Amino acid sequence: MVFFKKDEIQQREANEGKINAQEINLKGIEKKELNKKNLSIFETSTIGYVIDNFPEMSIEIQDGLSSITAILENTIDYIEDKSSEIIKKNRDFKLSKAYRDTSISIYEMVHNIDEYLKWMQREYEKNETIKASCSEKIKNGNEKLENVVLKGEEIEIYQDFSLKEPKGIKLDDNIIVVENWDDLIVKTAEILIKQYKNNKYSTNAVKEIKPVQKKSNQNSFRDTVIEMLTEYKINLDEFKVII
Repeated sequence: MVFFKKDEIQQREANEGKINAQEINLKGIEKKELNKKNLSIFETSTIGYVIDNFPEMSIEIQDGLSSITAILENTIDYIEDKSSEIIKKNRDFKLSKAYRDTSISIYEMVHNIDEYLKWMQREYEKNETIKASCSEKIKNGNEKLENVVLKGEEIEIYQDFSLKEPKGIKLDDNIIVVENWDDLIVKTAEILIKQYKNNKYSTNAVKEIKPVQKKSNQNSFRDTVIEMLTEYKINLDEFKVII
């Protein structure tokens, strides 16, 4: 039989306690890291698939994210009120700064979600436009698009279209009449699907042309067209809108 001194026993128990504490701490860290990985819900490829195949659910996702941004905005207001209160009552500038830094971080979250929502809406509108074009206007694969002579100014699609309304579009030898911006997107989708579908798999380089940056309803439609042209690898200076 082996006997241990009291000091040795206490030391062993202390060491075992440290080991157990370390194991618990490591498990806690692993759990936190796992939870962080599981928190990422903004995988664009997954949400893009939902938009393509389950558009009605993508609308619900957008509504849910909008609700989250509203809650986050309210959180910012609440924290800002508390920050001001701390300054007035306790003159605790350090804690007040920590509160304000948190508000800034939350605002960045709101901004990121807003940008994500805009992307979801663009993808949804683009897919709905293409679906409508396919179901309503492309019933006969051999149907030819009607070309006409249109008088007006031809403007490259990357230009600013604020307060401008289209009469038609021109791409290569195709000149097509359009009624408005909605119709322009539908007609563009139609011609791309019918005549340029093989472009998507082309290895040809596309010119890097940056669109004019100006916020307007017309330029939002323009940007949707630019996304479609980019997908079909068509240079932006080759597509013109007749005004």
